[in-house]
Amino acid sequence: MVPSWFRKKLIQAHENQRAHLNFVLNGLTNEELTKQVTNEEYSKSIAGIVMHIGTAETYWFHKSKNPIGPPVIADTFDEVMTRIRENTDKITKLLEECPDEQVQIISPKDGGPTIAWATLRTAQHGTYHAGQIAKIRRMIGATGLSPDAENLWGHAVDSTIEIIRDLLNGV
Repeated sequence: MVPSWFRKKLIQAHENQRAHLNFVLNGLTNEELTKQVTNEEYSKSIAGIVMHIGTAETYWFHKSKNPIGPPVIADTFDEVMTRIRENTDKITKLLEECPDEQVQIISPKDGGPTIAWATLRTAQHGTYHAGQIAKIRRMIGATGLSPDAENLWGHAVDSTIEIIRDLLNGV
């Protein structure tokens, strides 16, 4: 049986990634969100990167045979963020209700992915891209992020470290 703390920590890892993502998006204007900063097909702008984060989530949960919805493709950034919030709600519900075998960390190459693997993979993926967004903010001259703000990046990154620590320590 999977310990209840493990499900809670997986949910927290996802929520911490979301808090960091919301922090780096805070205060951006529509012009800043849609400003083209690269020629990459799916991430030409900050809005495109956020769509990519959501679409990657839908992809990996679909691959785990636990779909959370179609790819996050929308006409407005508000629609994108609505879908991102819907993904969060669905991922949380999946983690709360899935059978124990889905809370094992099994990658695609080992016969997965499981819900636990998809959650950790997408939490790390979202944190990676939130860092890109923070850098792009500075590059395009957007309002800076407060250096006095809570360390949401640290919480997002440390969530995975805490899970590994607790697994190793048999908590």
